[in-house]
Amino acid sequence: MRIQKPNRNTRQVIHLVGEGLTELYYFSHLKRLNGYRYSISPRLFENNGIDKIEKKIKELLNEDVFVICVFDADVSKRNASENKKLEALRKRYMNNKNVLLCDSLQSIEYWFLLHYEDTCRHFQNAYTTEQALKHYMPAFSKNRKFLEKEKWVSDMSADGRLEKACSLAEKYEERESYSKIYKAIQYLSKSDK
Repeated sequence: MRIQKPNRNTRQVIHLVGEGLTELYYFSHLKRLNGYRYSISPRLFENNGIDKIEKKIKELLNEDVFVICVFDADVSKRNASENKKLEALRKRYMNNKNVLLCDSLQSIEYWFLLHYEDTCRHFQNAYTTEQALKHYMPAFSKNRKFLEKEKWVSDMSADGRLEKACSLAEKYEERESYSKIYKAIQYLSKSDK
């Protein structure tokens, strides 16, 4: 009887789960621009709350994949019930080696802002974060017509700004405004080597 050795070149499949169109388009463009290897599907980026995100995490874990979750934490700061759900989600998956939670407060626009500005100031809400971003990206819009164009992501990531955003996000991770998306970028960069 011949014994087969395990194939060490097999990579674990990575799936991204997110909250909405902005995240879907951002990571779709980033995948193509940087050659990252992960699965991204519109069905995993519907307008998701914590409950729907957790349901999708469980479904994907049953398929033995690595799950990166990208979502905004602003609702959890305004709503005690959502905050409990977020804290339970963090606690449940903090030691799971197949789940990476990458939330941003107020919103993913704070992550985008870090590409242009060294800031950890408090933003009242997602709208004020978006207004600060528009200082650098005046045309930025959360509508499909803008988001589906790759240029906004390539411009934002150019000239070492993606690396700068990762450094700043790591530096400010424990502040009132934060983004853990840098963890996804670091993981994806390492998994492609």
